[in-house]
Amino acid sequence: MQFITKINSRYYTELADTETKKFLDKLGDKSTSPEAYRSVMFKLGVKLGNSILKSINSQSNVYLACTVEDADFLAKGILTTLEPKVSKLAFACFWNQRFSPFEINELKVAPILKKYQEPVNNDIVQYLIVIKSIISGACVVRTNLTNLIQKIEPEKILIAAPVIYKTAEEKLRSEFNKDIYSKFEFFYFAKDSTRDDQGIVLPGIGGSVYERLGFEGQDEKNRYIPEIVKSRRHKLVQKIYTG
Repeated sequence: MQFITKINSRYYTELADTETKKFLDKLGDKSTSPEAYRSVMFKLGVKLGNSILKSINSQSNVYLACTVEDADFLAKGILTTLEPKVSKLAFACFWNQRFSPFEINELKVAPILKKYQEPVNNDIVQYLIVIKSIISGACVVRTNLTNLIQKIEPEKILIAAPVIYKTAEEKLRSEFNKDIYSKFEFFYFAKDSTRDDQGIVLPGIGGSVYERLGFEGQDEKNRYIPEIVKSRRHKLVQKIYTG
């Protein structure tokens, strides 16, 4: 990834145009309402989707995976952009519970509470795309990716987020063997190098994504069933029963 500008502790990549930077500023603005925040996340998803489209074969089978809080916003933007342009797109959504054993941030884990995962049957998956609103310690991405590659053997693994922390790429690669991390390609608009005492990346995406999106913390977001999951699950069930 090539960096083209630096402002304070943030590096912008070549993928971040002027409009994208304004969107990121909107996320960082504490006065941005949850409704506006959700809208910006969707628009950033569209931007990421367009960036990914320039780097993949449009005749490919794609598997797109996200977390529950990102599903109806960031992930929907990427999915809306990619699905009409690729041969086939399957989707997975994970509900993770993040916590720190012994209250040590660097030891954070994110077990999967439940998941929605569409089958690939015997299809070859050219691109597995793992989406996250921000990647810092990478525990959620690591957990979900580990689960996915037990059933999917992609040719390439694309990790996509609007913002990542400066050590995120190295941290994530260190969690996997070379035969896995050699498939990684990262797509992001900004890399930040500062975190506060609670481990929140600054400016990052303006704090905890759960609250910024309008959820009352982690427990509520884990009770949420995204509209995109409801819709795709309904279509999948219909397809199974109609043959």
